[in-house]
Amino acid sequence: MSSTDTHADDGRVTRRDLAEGRITKVLDPERTGMVPVRDGGLRFDNAFQMAEAAKLMATAGPLLPEWLQGNVGGCWAIILRSNEIGISPLTLASMTFVTEKAGKQRIGYDSSYFRTLVEMYAPIKERLAARYEGDGDELVCIVSATFKGESAPRQFPPKGTEKEFTLGKLRPERNQYGQIKGSPLWDEKPALQLFYAMSRDWARMYCTDIVAGVYSKEELIESGFEDVTKPTDLSPRLRERLRGPVGEGFEHTKSSIEASIAAASTVDAKMSGRQSAPAGQPADGDAPAEAASSSSSPPSPGDDAATADKAS
Repeated sequence: MSSTDTHADDGRVTRRDLAEGRITKVLDPERTGMVPVRDGGLRFDNAFQMAEAAKLMATAGPLLPEWLQGNVGGCWAIILRSNEIGISPLTLASMTFVTEKAGKQRIGYDSSYFRTLVEMYAPIKERLAARYEGDGDELVCIVSATFKGESAPRQFPPKGTEKEFTLGKLRPERNQYGQIKGSPLWDEKPALQLFYAMSRDWARMYCTDIVAGVYSKEELIESGFEDVTKPTDLSPRLRERLRGPVGEGFEHTKSSIEASIAAASTVDAKMSGRQSAPAGQPADGDAPAEAASSSSSPPSPGDDAATADKAS
């Protein structure tokens, strides 16, 4: 029995309570009542009130990405950052992804996150503007904005470098199943994805003080991280057991299944005294093998959340 189960009836709020949305157990009239509500959201006077709000947020279920469901610490960090930049914690949470490389995890963001920060805090006269040049893989998106006190807009890509940022050069590679390593918008809506990517790079070039230390999911993937957004209540040991033996993976499982089916079919044929099927006609025992083979098709690609860009 896990430690969370042993405390199930002693009044302590467990991660299971949070994940399953047991609101009557999570709420405490005295503590929760200390969190003031204002028009447009919550108002915090101290970190304790923020922690109480994080408990409530952790019970929000599908309104949150999986890694935040039941994760009070993660929700607390999201609330803290949302309070700093002035947007809804739920909106900010929907822009986040968990990435991992060599056991190290980092949070990545939709590219829309960068555009949001720029348009809220950068001293620009108007919103980011975009224009397009070229067609097909030669398509280029040029993002620009003019700072207050200046007459000429700043653009990205910088003038003279546009051909280094074509769709063909920026589109990520594909995985073994032919799926894009990044936002599906690269295939489905490439012009929109280019705008997301160039807006992020415009922010990096001209507003580093606003976006410093924050990376998009696609930037992290390009540097070798993998998107592993998932619930956080799996222990590393359990996660490894679910992944299976290192180095074997799906192909090993597939070949083992087919070998077992073939062996079982041979034994069954000997016991029943069946004769081989005529040439050009499949034997009865071959059907399960075909079914197993067809089940090995790669999964259909999922939606990136962006992200928006979900992640550009």
